[in-house]
Amino acid sequence: MNKRALTLLSASGTALVCALVAIPARADGVPQLAWDKPVRCLTDNNGKVVRVQCETKGDQTECLVTPNESKYGGEIDRAKPCDTVEPEGAYERLAKDGTKFTPALAEAPPGYARAATGKAYQVKFDLLNRVYLGASWVPTFQLNAETLKSPADAFARGQAEMGIHISVLSHKGRSRHDIRILEGTATFADLELRGLLFAYDYQHVHRRPAFYLTSFFGQPRLYEVAPPLGWGFRVLRVADRPPAFKNTLDMEFAEAHLAWNPWQSEDMYNHVRIQAGLDIGKFWQDRQELSKGIGTGTWYAGFNADASVRLALGDSGLHYTLIEFNYSRPNYLEGPKAGEGANNFTLKASYEGIFVAINDQPLSFRVTAEGASREDPFTGQRNMEVRAMAGLRFSFWAPPKVFEPLPEFEDP
Repeated sequence: MNKRALTLLSASGTALVCALVAIPARADGVPQLAWDKPVRCLTDNNGKVVRVQCETKGDQTECLVTPNESKYGGEIDRAKPCDTVEPEGAYERLAKDGTKFTPALAEAPPGYARAATGKAYQVKFDLLNRVYLGASWVPTFQLNAETLKSPADAFARGQAEMGIHISVLSHKGRSRHDIRILEGTATFADLELRGLLFAYDYQHVHRRPAFYLTSFFGQPRLYEVAPPLGWGFRVLRVADRPPAFKNTLDMEFAEAHLAWNPWQSEDMYNHVRIQAGLDIGKFWQDRQELSKGIGTGTWYAGFNADASVRLALGDSGLHYTLIEFNYSRPNYLEGPKAGEGANNFTLKASYEGIFVAINDQPLSFRVTAEGASREDPFTGQRNMEVRAMAGLRFSFWAPPKVFEPLPEFEDP
């Protein structure tokens, strides 16, 4: 190992040790102003503006008091505007009246904590709302396929990924709208591309009946029906080299589905979802044919079904799990296999955990296990693929995960 490499290794080790032994600016055990109570701003005996919340217990008035500026100067961040700004002398009058002042931390908005320096830092994250970039190691194993035979190739695969997730909770409609935009992965050492242009899913916890059913067997009876049904669609999903087939290309142009949520949390963040729908697209047995134009390939239309479980473990959003099962049967509309179809299955389980945040932008560790079975409609061959994935995701602009109870009924 040369001298330059040793120097770099030493510097990296020093930086890692410093990071591990750095003392965090926490303030455990120190009282804190409440976010949901009024804050008064006063000028103390030193001429400094302080933030005060007072409470009277019997004959004694107790006030929590904190500076209105951070340790490094400037107003503290993410604090509420003062409900009242009192004139000079108000602080002295409180002291003369026997008020007990207790040093405290400034209030922090939901999803944030306050450090001793006055800095607010995010402690909860909504991973359904973010822009993310990732990199991972993806060992891949195949059965009855001509690719990735050797262990060296199987363990030499890496992956880069990106995507945009948006999830909107509507209190008035007691519904959630999940949107995914520009999702994509590129896997190297035997190049494989997967991408999604746009996807939308709707779910709800409606209390008002969607329709009324009247029966006339004996006495007429009225039944109120409020099924937990949702719907969604996808636009342009691409699988270049689908699982276990090295040279093929599958391009789904559009898909629409209905969904049933047999269980979902009150805010619909966690759920069990079952959906079924139809899609249309094109399949290229040799992806090189696409260079001759989009008119090549074989059109298909078919049935697909999904079952998924989405869970955020705990109320902080630091741990996120997703289990998905997919079945699809594309039926080919032209060519030598017109009228025939193929049965394809995929099972995927993933876990993501946030372990550090840089300026409130979370860095997470992600692991995934995936198995796929895909049938070649032209040869009848069924190939299977198993892959694991371990890597990091860096997310941007993920807001705090804050539970807000829904109203009893949605707007009429």
